[in-house]
Amino acid sequence: MVNKTTEDLRVRRTHKLLYNALFDLMEKHSFEHITVKQICDLAMVHRTTFYTHFQDKFDLLSHAVMQIAEEEFRNFAEVSLSPSDNFRELFSIAAKHKTLFSQLLFEERDSLRNLLRRDMGKGMKKYLAKQHAIEVNSIEIQIKIEAYIGAVLGVLNWWIENNMSIDEEEIYTKMNIFSEWNFAE
Repeated sequence: MVNKTTEDLRVRRTHKLLYNALFDLMEKHSFEHITVKQICDLAMVHRTTFYTHFQDKFDLLSHAVMQIAEEEFRNFAEVSLSPSDNFRELFSIAAKHKTLFSQLLFEERDSLRNLLRRDMGKGMKKYLAKQHAIEVNSIEIQIKIEAYIGAVLGVLNWWIENNMSIDEEEIYTKMNIFSEWNFAE
């Protein structure tokens, strides 16, 4: 009879092998082109074992991301961090897991959020170039534009998740703090 601790270690080992295989494959291929067979072959885990633990590759990815989140994002929830320390921590984690972040953030190329971000960015660049004669391809301006759009989309997301608890005119008025950002500096 196998004791519970040994069984837990086996499960954890199997999960780790599968997570690592998935991440290794994501270094070379987009997630959509990776197959369960490829994952199993690289991890040296039988497909039946894979399906004992996970429904499909999306389930595996979800569990792998949750594992990383539990390990890496603990500071966000447990420690009181300043906004700049939050930024530093997030960018540090993203650098550590560059491929994963790259795949997960850019895999949704046709998502509404990504389309809005892209089109808002193009419109802002045209406006700034025309109205303020700003070199819109400078790194500083690109960072400001992305920060602005990210903040707006983040508030939009929050507003929708909270059942649009205030009307759009009020949200627009409260969001007007962003219009004070000086892109010309």
